[in-house]
Amino acid sequence: MTDTTATDTTATVALPDLGTPRAQLLLSVADDELISGHRASHWTGVAPSLEEDLAFSTIAQDEINHADVWYQLLLGEDHPDVRAGVDALGLGRAPEDYRHAILCEHAPRDFAYTLARHWAYDRFDVVRLAALADSSDAAVAAVATKLLHEERYHLEHADHWFARLAGGGDEARQRLRTALAEVLPEALGLFEPFAGEADAVAAGLLRVPSSELRTRWAQIVGAMLDDAGLGDLLPGADAEVPLAAAGGRAGRHTEDFTRDVWPEMTALYRAFPGARW
Repeated sequence: MTDTTATDTTATVALPDLGTPRAQLLLSVADDELISGHRASHWTGVAPSLEEDLAFSTIAQDEINHADVWYQLLLGEDHPDVRAGVDALGLGRAPEDYRHAILCEHAPRDFAYTLARHWAYDRFDVVRLAALADSSDAAVAAVATKLLHEERYHLEHADHWFARLAGGGDEARQRLRTALAEVLPEALGLFEPFAGEADAVAAGLLRVPSSELRTRWAQIVGAMLDDAGLGDLLPGADAEVPLAAAGGRAGRHTEDFTRDVWPEMTALYRAFPGARW
């Protein structure tokens, strides 16, 4: 049986106040990247081709590295033990303390679902990074600008597969349609506001609210879906987040996270708290 017992392994590691608007903003970004990276790593060794095995392995490394960078920014330059702090943030929290969207935590299901999620998420990630690159916090803006450059490779990969399946044979196109019909409503959970978002926007940490990010994302993916003859799949502007995909920014997660991703990725950290490897 999977061990889902949370161990307070952060108790001996000094962490900043995680309840501030800035901390909640950075946790939502970092946790999206960390969990997306873990799910991408699923395809290491089992992808349908060696090329995609390498691609998703690289994407997994990139996303987990991006999470590491955001956690470091949250800790601050003066933290006495950055590596211990990053591990405490990434691996030492209880499941309900993670702020990623539920879309990120779902099992990969089949390759079509993975590609549809990859496309929807990375299109969102670029929109969010572009907004963060204009942050009033110079450190946040600098990191976002740097990662925006790196993320373009993920976007090229995602767009390539979107076009390839949309323009492929009947089976490829139908499998993409089926996957997008699942993913796009769930993707609305990416735009749920994080705790303290109004204060973060007022301070210019994030120049626009999540609702505006959703509008920008919908304009981009909507145009691509229309061009591919799949425009009917985009949720309407007033569509609400499906209940099953709602609450991630507030710490509500499904068993895909609490009984699968979280126990697996934190097992060694919880088994040997404070260990140096």
